[in-house]
Amino acid sequence: MTTVARQPRFLVTGGTGFIGRRLVRRIVSEHGPATVVCLIKTPATAQERETLEWLRSSKVSLIDGDLMNHPVSAEAPPPVDVVFHLAANIDTDASEDALRVNHEGTRRLLDWLAPVSRGARVMYASSVAVHDRMAEPEEPIRETSPLTPRTAYGRTKLEGESVLRERASQNGYSWTVLRLPTVYGPGQKADGLFDQLVKMALNGSLPGRIDWPGRTSIIHVDDVAAVMMDLAERPEAAREIYCVASDESLTVGEIAREIGQATGHPIRRVGIPRTLLRLVTMAVWNRAIQRIVPPFTRLAFWRLSLMLSDGFWFDTTKFRLVYTKPLRPLEEGLADTIRKT
Repeated sequence: MTTVARQPRFLVTGGTGFIGRRLVRRIVSEHGPATVVCLIKTPATAQERETLEWLRSSKVSLIDGDLMNHPVSAEAPPPVDVVFHLAANIDTDASEDALRVNHEGTRRLLDWLAPVSRGARVMYASSVAVHDRMAEPEEPIRETSPLTPRTAYGRTKLEGESVLRERASQNGYSWTVLRLPTVYGPGQKADGLFDQLVKMALNGSLPGRIDWPGRTSIIHVDDVAAVMMDLAERPEAAREIYCVASDESLTVGEIAREIGQATGHPIRRVGIPRTLLRLVTMAVWNRAIQRIVPPFTRLAFWRLSLMLSDGFWFDTTKFRLVYTKPLRPLEEGLADTIRKT
């Protein structure tokens, strides 16, 4: 007698968000809508409302909830094999209180899931910001690099990782942490790096023409969804952390020029004199100067350090040993992004 393999059961938090909506569409395409449940809070943007309507029309199961409630939902958690935990506050300008959802919300999610999480895999979307740097970088970030977040966002995402790992033995689930760099694609973060560079390319502003030398890792949103699906099924990825990014090592200036080409507004490069570059770089990494700058300028100071130096640049060797499929080069990813922006 032939036995039919049972379809895996997925729970997604943040299913109406930037990565979540691409991930849910992939799950529905590969496994069908009956396999996925989304924990949903009231949509905050037009794009989230549009995604919610699509989820309803696609017959995806929805559970109303909020990660800052206790319990996160009045409904009982569904049976689950894989949890994709994407819900987070990714606004680096947000207050400490607003960012509590990144760690406290993770704790409350695990509390709610405790009756059904034994034997499940929890996939956690973390960030390069958990590493950050305390001094001018001399090498790319690896999974074993120091954990020295300089922003409240980075600190709360790191605490979320700790909560996830600490609760695993008690709740009986396995976990995989994906530390993500700048994620771009259709519907990308408003006023994020790529959105800002697109706007500057379109209006020809000087900051968008500067040949910023800092290397920064990137990845297309559809590649993130594919990686998450793939690693969720791999036993060897359990209890592992991966620095996830495309295979390119581009500077911010190179990314800006690629965006200029993709938008039909080629950028005329403006170089930074070597002496000035060295002086400004030394200043933004000087701890004494960092302590005395006004609080409202500290995030700008931090962002400048990343554009001048290789602050958010990943070594993806460990990741590419387990995930060997092709990843979109920037030129291909931008063709899709700009067309739908």
